[in-house]
Amino acid sequence: MVIYERTPHYYETDQMKIVHHSNYIRWFEEARVAYLDAVGIRFADQEAAGIVCPVLTVDAKYIRMVRFGDTVEITTRVNLYNGLRWGFSYEVRDKATGELCCTGTSTHCFLDTAGKIIRPKREYLTMHELLTECLAKDAE
Repeated sequence: MVIYERTPHYYETDQMKIVHHSNYIRWFEEARVAYLDAVGIRFADQEAAGIVCPVLTVDAKYIRMVRFGDTVEITTRVNLYNGLRWGFSYEVRDKATGELCCTGTSTHCFLDTAGKIIRPKREYLTMHELLTECLAKDAE
């Protein structure tokens, strides 16, 4: 579990100074990249190795509005890893109150730059081991 802190920018809000729903998906990505960096799976290293991880699904449930001036903490966990796909869950909470604002999930696959499926267990054993460990730890 890694907590990513984010303060909304004014341009992410609507006329009522409420964060537009589309920005949560961007925040999930920011939090996912921070999570992967923290556990030793750097995005830059993946890309240098020719690994791309497109989004297969993304889902968000909006519970409470986040407004300009709020600070949120986004908790990211690995909730799926089966050797072909990996998935993450997200919780967005108001930092000051701890109130849950949004939950979400995303799933991804592993491809090479030509679009061919990659199996980390066979081709990137270190990544496979890290993801297996993250899945076990985050399930606790």
